[in-house]
Amino acid sequence: MWTCPNCGHQFFQRNLWHSCGNFTVEGFLEGKSERAIELFWYFVNEYNKIGPIILHPVKTRIALMVQVRFAGVTKLGKDYIEGAFWSKEKVNSDKFYKISQLSPHDWGLHFRISDESFIDDEFRRYMKAAYAIGERQHLKGKSTRKEKHSKLQDFSAPR
Repeated sequence: MWTCPNCGHQFFQRNLWHSCGNFTVEGFLEGKSERAIELFWYFVNEYNKIGPIILHPVKTRIALMVQVRFAGVTKLGKDYIEGAFWSKEKVNSDKFYKISQLSPHDWGLHFRISDESFIDDEFRRYMKAAYAIGERQHLKGKSTRKEKHSKLQDFSAPR
């Protein structure tokens, strides 16, 4: 993990783009309704059942992170929360009010939670899939750009 010397946030890659700032979870929740805060913590606690997470507050959201950010809560309404997951595949589910294509192989799954019962077995499957992306499991067995470059250097080095 790399720690930004300006804001102290941790990232998987050195010099990863981000907006430095002194943002806190408490600041994000400040002035929000009691019900929205309850739903926020319920969502976070459901993720903690899957595995340990880091809450990464930024200016516009609270991102959830393992090695990389994989989900976030973007809005706390009077009696709901909104957020999104990172997905490696397009899905067709009524659980999401919007599905946005981020790249040819990346999707944003946008949800709105107004009741704890919304987080059912189906929704937990999407939570777990996003968590796996946060752990970078989709890269297992794939060479990174740095590893590929290193292999090329090894191959071309004089013997």
